[in-house]
Amino acid sequence: MASFSNYIPLLIAAEGGFQKIPSDSGNYNSNGILVGTNHGISAPVYEEWFGIAPTETDMRNLTKPQALEIYKLWFWDKIKATQIQNQSVANIIADHAVNAGPSSAGKLVQRVLNQHFNYNLSVDGVIGDITIFAINSVNSEQLHKNFKEARKQFYLSIGGEVSEDFLRGWLIRLNKFVFSKNT
Repeated sequence: MASFSNYIPLLIAAEGGFQKIPSDSGNYNSNGILVGTNHGISAPVYEEWFGIAPTETDMRNLTKPQALEIYKLWFWDKIKATQIQNQSVANIIADHAVNAGPSSAGKLVQRVLNQHFNYNLSVDGVIGDITIFAINSVNSEQLHKNFKEARKQFYLSIGGEVSEDFLRGWLIRLNKFVFSKNT
């Protein structure tokens, strides 16, 4: 079974420290104030987690252990990644959950399983027991390859809505996910 601790190095490499980017909506709290992100945790996620609209100081003071706790509970656990047998598959699905939301990751893997492995899963974005069973029943290397390509197409499809820098960054991030049978 996959382990969150094995995903952490990839997550940390992708999600840096404090950033304050005016063109990124995740940098604004619910009051419309630009406060930034830290360790990849957006202002809206911070606000939901802590129950307060963060200030820039709050965002700057978010610790890496706090961020990892959020990632574990709200992204890794939400998609039941520990129940995925192959670590590489869990990593790439979890990373999409972090980058685009758990529901987006769920829908994407359900579509891939339907299109490439002849499943007839409900594309509802919820990774439950049936989706986990399907993930673990197919060839992990092929699933990883198909999911990676679907993720690339997802980014390209929204590319016109974001700057070239965001798109380029997402594709660089995606290319760091390689399949390993030993994980």
